[in-house]
Amino acid sequence: MSVPLFGFGWAQLSLRAALPSLLILMAAPAIAAEPALPQLAAAAQALAPARPLAAQDLQRRSPLQQVRIAPDGRLIAFVMAEGRTAALRLLDPAAGAVRTLQTGLARAELSWSNDSRYLFLDSGSALAAVDTGTGQSLPLATFDRRRGQQMVAVDGVLPHHALVEEDDHAGHYRLERIGLDGQRQLLYAGPRRVRDLLQDERGELAVIKTQDEDYAQHVARLQDGHWTDVLHCQRLRPCSLVALSADGRTLTMTAEDQGDRKGVVTIDLASGQRAPVRTDPRGISDLRDVVLAPATRQPMLAVYGLPRVHSEALVPEARRAAAALAERFPDTNVAIAPARGRWLLTETGAQLQHPRYWLFDPETGTTSSILAAERAAGQPLDAAQLAPTAPIDYTASDGMRLHGYLTLPRGVPAARAPLLTMVHGGPWGHFDGGYHWLAQLLATRGYAVFQPNFRSSTGYGARYMLAAGSDFGNGRVQRDIIEGVQWLTAHGIGDAKRMAILGDSFGGYSTLLALTWTPELFRFGLAAVPPTDFARTLGAMSRRHDERDGEVPFAVQVRELGIHADDPQALAAIAAAAPERHAGAVVRPLLILAGGKDDKVDIAGVTGYVAQLEKLERPVTLLVDPDEGHNVKGPMPRQAYAYLLERMLQRYLEGPPPTPPSPDLQAYLARVIRANHALPDLLPNAAPPAVAGR
Repeated sequence: MSVPLFGFGWAQLSLRAALPSLLILMAAPAIAAEPALPQLAAAAQALAPARPLAAQDLQRRSPLQQVRIAPDGRLIAFVMAEGRTAALRLLDPAAGAVRTLQTGLARAELSWSNDSRYLFLDSGSALAAVDTGTGQSLPLATFDRRRGQQMVAVDGVLPHHALVEEDDHAGHYRLERIGLDGQRQLLYAGPRRVRDLLQDERGELAVIKTQDEDYAQHVARLQDGHWTDVLHCQRLRPCSLVALSADGRTLTMTAEDQGDRKGVVTIDLASGQRAPVRTDPRGISDLRDVVLAPATRQPMLAVYGLPRVHSEALVPEARRAAAALAERFPDTNVAIAPARGRWLLTETGAQLQHPRYWLFDPETGTTSSILAAERAAGQPLDAAQLAPTAPIDYTASDGMRLHGYLTLPRGVPAARAPLLTMVHGGPWGHFDGGYHWLAQLLATRGYAVFQPNFRSSTGYGARYMLAAGSDFGNGRVQRDIIEGVQWLTAHGIGDAKRMAILGDSFGGYSTLLALTWTPELFRFGLAAVPPTDFARTLGAMSRRHDERDGEVPFAVQVRELGIHADDPQALAAIAAAAPERHAGAVVRPLLILAGGKDDKVDIAGVTGYVAQLEKLERPVTLLVDPDEGHNVKGPMPRQAYAYLLERMLQRYLEGPPPTPPSPDLQAYLARVIRANHALPDLLPNAAPPAVAGR
């Protein structure tokens, strides 16, 4: 099920280098126990202390993007950002040479043709093919997004063709193949959009997945010129096509196992008989992806994403390669893009600000570094400057096993470190233990960071995601977070007298709940784009009827999650605990950041809530950027976020003073601060801010 999140807010945007969309994450096949809290604390304390790192350095993007290996394994294409444009380049690993194909490139998605000669560039509004021999660009198509025209995929069978679609969302859908000459061949026409497909050895469609008006998922195969349903997937639940056997008899798919974790399943198309679903042997994670063998396009590895990325060989031939990678990369995640003869590896991790790239020989198990100079151009921080992040799990008061991540500062006794709890947005999202600029900013200043994946978090199976029901007030989900904090301090992690909580979107709402219902725990809170009444936000979003690109309406999706957002009675318990109804309970300092163009959270609700707090003379500071929405885009609000957080840490947790703000940041703050009682000395030369609710 594709669950919409309430954004990623202001702190978590554009802070990690994007991985190529076709890469598949993978790590050790062995199941090793994670270290216990005392071991984690001892290991972190033994590390050399880190110096505080500037927020702008921690947020620095890599200019090296979209690294793609050709199907024949001979060339590596990549994009190097150059200001507002980029250069398209090719690496020949055998010669060790890099050459530039194009400069001044606008934003476009990059993919190889099946014959490894051409690179498709999809800008969203047009499709072109670049000849890697000559650098010549061939325009293939222009897209009218109003008519649902877009590229779907590279043709996996024919040499240099792409698949494109058109969907007017009124019962007229077409899927076509387009060649280098711009000529099109119709592959499918019908009333429903093709949402997944597999091709036969001739390149024709063999199996497709569609979705009907009630959001039921139909898997059909072509028989005697007609599409015949062979199975139905559970409504709005994960279901994707992976591979079709060479004889066309066996279909491999991903699906949930008995309504819980997603895994790999094979189905005999003649009889409909299904093999048992292969799921995470640890019993923790959903399947994240399936790696296909380059020669056969058949499943080779099943990859599971949490708490660390790990894989299971699906065929005996994959065991050796999986073992070699596990030995070579024991503590980081590796994304695999297999090609004939060699694989491209993309290495990521909590202490890797920018990915590292390798070529891997699956026969010998050897690796070689590539694109090191291009990576270095982005000035990534040294891993030794960053703090390790470890997965943890704990037991809630009702007996449920919960998961999360802990980042401990280097060279600091864990029991003496102030503890910051960072709540993710969604609530249907999750932390994954990868590089997170804000966690590292805090850790390099001596703070421990707890990132809970409370129930309703995704990635751990449907039962974990659905376990909260609609208990999103001061109930089970909030207790998961609070009990995690209490469990950590009871086991020697964090100074219980110096704690704070922060989050964006739903995480901001959770921060408001924490200061409302458990004010004794936290010295302050930072809430970015927070709903002040989550029930009202759910209701407002459920009344929208925007189904662009065939998206499932929000109300339908959350109903599948156990929330009837269009029923006020069903939301009564959430509404009863709404922070805006209990402003008088807030006594701890609070910093709120909001966007004037937020399309998810009612800005009037935020300013009205702050006006209540001001009337009660509570220590609240409010920043409203009139030009930002729910997901921040500009660099200045991100700078303000980091600076204001450091000011709160200094004032309320005895933290070090931040670097003085630049004149531009000072001017920005003077313009967007609407209330200022939590940081009264923030703008010493400014006139008192206007009352927030006016």
